Amino acid sequence: MNRFDNEDKIISQFQEVNDNEVMFATQSETIEAVYFSIHTETLWKNWINSSGKSDPPPDYYSPKDELMMDVMRVDDHAFVDEKGKIQNPTNAGESKLYKELKESSIQEIYPNAELIVNAKTLLPSEQDHNYLFYKSNFERIVSEHIKKLPLYQSNHDGYKTVLFVMDESSAYLQCESNKPNMDEVHEGEMIAGKPHLFFWDENFVNVFLHSGIDYLIWYAPYKLLRTSQGIFELPKVVMFDCKTGNYDNLIKYNEERICSSEL
Repeated sequence: MNRFDNEDKIISQFQEVNDNEVMFATQSETIEAVYFSIHTETLWKNWINSSGKSDPPPDYYSPKDELMMDVMRVDDHAFVDEKGKIQNPTNAGESKLYKELKESSIQEIYPNAELIVNAKTLLPSEQDHNYLFYKSNFERIVSEHIKKLPLYQSNHDGYKTVLFVMDESSAYLQCESNKPNMDEVHEGEMIAGKPHLFFWDENFVNVFLHSGIDYLIWYAPYKLLRTSQGIFELPKVVMFDCKTGNYDNLIKYNEERICSSEL
């Protein structure tokens, strides 16, 4: 169990993002209207929660705006093991801690407190935050939801589709030369390279462009990238209109030289 297993928690946190932390990959009144419809609490009241197990998908829909939206989570921890099963040490650790705290007396002492758990896996950096895991998870999870598009459309005929990606990954960079052994790098040590602009990475964007969906909201609140000049500001939210705009300048990164900014 994790707080972000609840889609309402994700939307609530998203609504706290400042407008100047949002990037529009395509500028249009339509995509801005979609953003405000979800980000503005008063307008969000027009949306109906349909995320229950017995409810027809997707997770939310707005009859007023004729929009429907499915919410998903992506991270850079999970991987598929040799038996084809998905393993996620971070989520497993958080679930274990969450259960232990729930079973303790802490909520009797603080009955109105919300439990927020951040588990430490103690894994080597490359196994804890891994670009290939990140890319694979994004493609697998987003594609699974895109395959459900006909079902969404049958439940809400004529509505436009929004996919909301809650991205829990760290920031990445492409090293100038060979990627260092991250287990030998110390906190505060500089690595020469350029920021990984996840929102222009062709490995990710091509997953959902021309897929049939109308809009994608990419919420990535944990990408902290420190440089010798200070914090490199990455957007916390990127809004895509998947059927309009010019996406000819996507970036092809050298995967072998990409590493996480987290140790």
